[in-house]
Amino acid sequence: MTLGEISEPIPHQGEIVVAVKASSVNPVDWKVRNGEMRIITGSRFPKVYGCDLSGTVFALGPGVTGFSVGQSVYGVARIMFGKRGAHADKVAVAASRLRRMPVEVTFEQAAALPVAGLTALNGLRRCGDLNGRNVIINGATGGVGHYAVQIARARGAQVTAVCSARNFERAKSLGADRVIDYRAVDFTREGKRYDVVFDVFGRLGFSTAARALEPRGLYASTLPGPGLVIQSYLLKPFNGKHIVFANLRDKPEDYDTLEQLVTSGQVVPVIDKVFPLEQAGRAFAAQETGGIAGKVIIRIA
Repeated sequence: MTLGEISEPIPHQGEIVVAVKASSVNPVDWKVRNGEMRIITGSRFPKVYGCDLSGTVFALGPGVTGFSVGQSVYGVARIMFGKRGAHADKVAVAASRLRRMPVEVTFEQAAALPVAGLTALNGLRRCGDLNGRNVIINGATGGVGHYAVQIARARGAQVTAVCSARNFERAKSLGADRVIDYRAVDFTREGKRYDVVFDVFGRLGFSTAARALEPRGLYASTLPGPGLVIQSYLLKPFNGKHIVFANLRDKPEDYDTLEQLVTSGQVVPVIDKVFPLEQAGRAFAAQETGGIAGKVIIRIA
């Protein structure tokens, strides 16, 4: 990865050029870089990564209303099908993918919110009413996980967090009622049953997670591979354990809910590390290595 110059983005119909202040690193970014998603992203380089962004409106494209130049915004840039990402000083984004930034958050906090926060929110929404239910979050202090713990807690769940021992205190501060060291304990074999197993890493698989589920429990995974998708359809006719998928959904009502949780103090974006744009390679390495508590941010301006 290198820092280079590309042409200035031009806003097309319905687009806004954002002067980016901050972005974050998500697994999709390094998967695109590694070529794991080249079927839909193509193999041609250079590519600009970065889905999450916050910044100010630099220019408005034709047909855009409700925004003004200089306004603080945040949202999601699509990096598929040749689109440029937000690890740059400017990026053109569909106006429908942007929101006015709440005054209660910083640019770095806003850049930490969209992909991870909305993924956690949608995954738990698909699990139904959580009030009084036992929810376990596997990968509880990472990007999606730290939001999932807080959202589940805000929804009235009894939350068990699975993470490394060094992140115990972080998990407790997020609202976890109980914390398990994944290196010391296999929670799927300890005998306790949960209404929801939220697998942030997506590596457990349904068969393994089912050992820890109540008879009508739900396994929520962030990685809907073909095998798991087929399993989910096969299980639907039966009145037992089921599979749901935690994927990004960024409808206005989702942003409304997430912003209400943040501005009320029920959800706090956790930022582990911040790197300048010229050190984006180090930011990616920190994310890929693992062990991050919260989000990795790239500061652009």
